[in-house]
Amino acid sequence: MAASILDTGAPRRILLATDLSARGDRALERAVELSQESGAELVILHVYEEFDESSLTYGSRALPSWSRPTNAVNVMKQRIRHALRADVGDAIEKAKVLVEEGHPAEVIENVAAARQVDLVVTGIAREGPFSSRPVVLGKTVEQLLRKSALPILVVLNRPRGPYQHVVVATDFSRPSAHALQMALRFFSEQKLFLLHAFDVPYETQVEDAARHAAQVREGHMEELSAFLESVFLPPQDRHRLVPILEPGQPRQIVREYAQMHGADLVVLGTQGRGALMEALIGSAAKSILASLPCDALIVRGPPK
Repeated sequence: MAASILDTGAPRRILLATDLSARGDRALERAVELSQESGAELVILHVYEEFDESSLTYGSRALPSWSRPTNAVNVMKQRIRHALRADVGDAIEKAKVLVEEGHPAEVIENVAAARQVDLVVTGIAREGPFSSRPVVLGKTVEQLLRKSALPILVVLNRPRGPYQHVVVATDFSRPSAHALQMALRFFSEQKLFLLHAFDVPYETQVEDAARHAAQVREGHMEELSAFLESVFLPPQDRHRLVPILEPGQPRQIVREYAQMHGADLVVLGTQGRGALMEALIGSAAKSILASLPCDALIVRGPPK
């Protein structure tokens, strides 16, 4: 039975979850760019786990206890707006800025549900600017990936304009079909490079390895055709798909393709809810995410 898409069109409401750190400016810029491109409402959320009014400062001087504001959260909102205006200018005037107290992942999930958000945008950090070590997701992002049913855009790189080279990693599963549909919805004009990595069994045991690999690839091409027939795809969208089938491990193939061809976004489908990261996004998707040189859109689903 063909999978069906639940909604059409670009996101209508985008939630930026930010910790206001220096590394969060890239996610902020991308969220602003996406909201302007799609006309979506932008909600900027900062969550603090415990608020201490005595930590409020004006410049480098702490506010005296006898003149602390009665609504310290409003002061924090004003300061956040001032800081964000320095980064993105007047675009902040159209955004809704929220400051909430609580467990970050839980608050983000609750706000996203209450505001009927279509996309969550967040940032992550690396070990260092020139490090080859894997991406450090951070506790809140990992918890979001476990808890949230919404697509999550994890921003690594500074935006250079709208996404142009979008790769959708696929293993012909239902989650990857849902991810493909979401990518078609969010990116209505770009070509989508549908990348599938496959193993070549008995490669070292056959006489003509090249011919054997070609035959295996043909088999996967047939699987790809069957996969695309099983997915609801509007006729006008089919021509935007560019299939790429390569032998190798998914993590290596996706990373190398993104590096060599300058992909600026990889879309990954995830599995259902689970207590462990592997139960959520699968070991292959987790491995890919940890090694990417570009942004990643993590799509949960589809609902069972």
